[in-house]
Amino acid sequence: MRNVCTGLRVRIVFSPWGMPMSVLVRRVAPLALLLALAGCGSKTDPNAPLAFVPADTPYVFANLEPLPQPVIDQWAQTTREVWPISLNLYRRMLDKAEAEAPDSVPLKAARALLDEISGHIAAGTAEALGIKGSTRMAAYGIGALPVLRLELADPAKLRAAVARVEAKAGAQLPKAQLGALEYWALPLEKFQLLAAIVDQQLVLSIAPAAASDDLRKQLFGLTRPARPLDPATLTTLNKRYGYLPYSSGYVDFVRLVDFIGDEADPQRRELAAAFGGMPAMDATCKAEVRSIVAKFPRFVAGYTRLDPKHMAVHAQLELEPTLAKEFAASLAAAPGTGAAAEGLTDFALALPVLKQKSFWLKQAKAVVEKPYACTELAELNASFAKLKQSLDATIPPPASDLAGLRLQLSKLEFAAGKDKPELAGKLVVALNNPAGAAAMAQLLVPSLKDLKLTADGKPVALPADLAPPPVPPLFVAMNDRALALSAGAGEEAGLGAFLTAPAAAEPMFLRMQFTGAMYGHLGSMFDAMAPLIPAEQRADIDAQKQLFALYEKWLERIEVTMTANDGGVALRETVEMR
Repeated sequence: MRNVCTGLRVRIVFSPWGMPMSVLVRRVAPLALLLALAGCGSKTDPNAPLAFVPADTPYVFANLEPLPQPVIDQWAQTTREVWPISLNLYRRMLDKAEAEAPDSVPLKAARALLDEISGHIAAGTAEALGIKGSTRMAAYGIGALPVLRLELADPAKLRAAVARVEAKAGAQLPKAQLGALEYWALPLEKFQLLAAIVDQQLVLSIAPAAASDDLRKQLFGLTRPARPLDPATLTTLNKRYGYLPYSSGYVDFVRLVDFIGDEADPQRRELAAAFGGMPAMDATCKAEVRSIVAKFPRFVAGYTRLDPKHMAVHAQLELEPTLAKEFAASLAAAPGTGAAAEGLTDFALALPVLKQKSFWLKQAKAVVEKPYACTELAELNASFAKLKQSLDATIPPPASDLAGLRLQLSKLEFAAGKDKPELAGKLVVALNNPAGAAAMAQLLVPSLKDLKLTADGKPVALPADLAPPPVPPLFVAMNDRALALSAGAGEEAGLGAFLTAPAAAEPMFLRMQFTGAMYGHLGSMFDAMAPLIPAEQRADIDAQKQLFALYEKWLERIEVTMTANDGGVALRETVEMR
């Protein structure tokens, strides 16, 4: 973005996801800069994809800066490795489909498209398609209808590629005309897929089959929005959540509901016609539906880290502040989430039964005591009434004492000729009264009656006859907060530390991690299952095994967490490459 006025040029450098890092030129006196800016107008590129996004769009995901070239190079390399395997899978799918419909033009076009794409992927670039890796894009809604705009490096090359696909398929893609614009229109029952090259951009959208010229002009950007989205909207979003500028955005559920409820909106009428009618809502229904959606108004997402070896994505379902605080208070951090994940896979989940019961009972009571007046919400009223009735029942221990669990798998081996894998790992069950749960287990399981278990965290061997072979050696440990179980030779050595691993400081109610090595073990599962796999499916299974081998080679680990906070529910995914 640049401001130009009376010879002064101010450059704004954007940080991740378009966040302005600085609007000042170093060593320029603040007063002089302020006076200069006062006489200048701030302009954005009128042909950038974001310039076509209406300010009231219900959803948008876009980049304020192109992807870094090292990331593009890394993705291109992995794509080149995986493509031969994927290509064979796609070709087998087409073989099966063409056996049933040998004269299908869409199938011939799909095969021609695969052949076209294959060569470019092998070369590691899409430039022959007129597409450069480092480019600007935006995916957004014109009302409820999706639009994707992608900058092209050379529109003529993309047109030539389409012509080659048509020639190989022996048929042209359906075309239509809108004023001077020629575009492709592929039928999709009551809708159509629209594609056009508009100036230097590829535009894709979906519209009703009988879409009006006015609507199609909006989708293609021939009619510009009266008020385009200010890039500062994404800049502010990125700053709030720490997003990088390489792709971020939101879905605004309130705006989406407002659009669906506006019977006077021309596009809404066209959608209603395509669907054979959409129910109209009276003022009461509109207000009540909007009040429901306002409790979870937006979903936002973006990258927080992106380089060749790391990728971190954050997403948040924003909740109404009071509801968010109540939901966060109804949860606790899952066991062990304050320590690093371990093993091939590590799964932890918070299960504060009584807290969650109180939270959902409060929500149910609110609806039962003041049901929605809208007749279309009668079923929702009934659902909350049933929920209240079920939650009013007393939950007996040990279920009522449950607080969470954590499962860690350190060994998973599939041996040929064996119908069960060899397993080793640990399990923690967090309880408000672990000693009571242990005593109840001893009453119910005769072989445990002589078990001497104290709350000192030391592993105690369980009877060998507790479970049938081939269950490995089992040990149990207990403290004042949980019971822990280990399975497998030597696993008991780390059971005490696993039992006492701290929970996260915030209510991280779910954490799941698995390593790249896990894919290798899953790949060996296919070998063990080979005698059971039908011959016609073995090629696909072999391909899946090859893909797993690549994932094992590429991936160090993947971790996914979900955390309740004062703003809603946050999801984070972290990927580390080898």
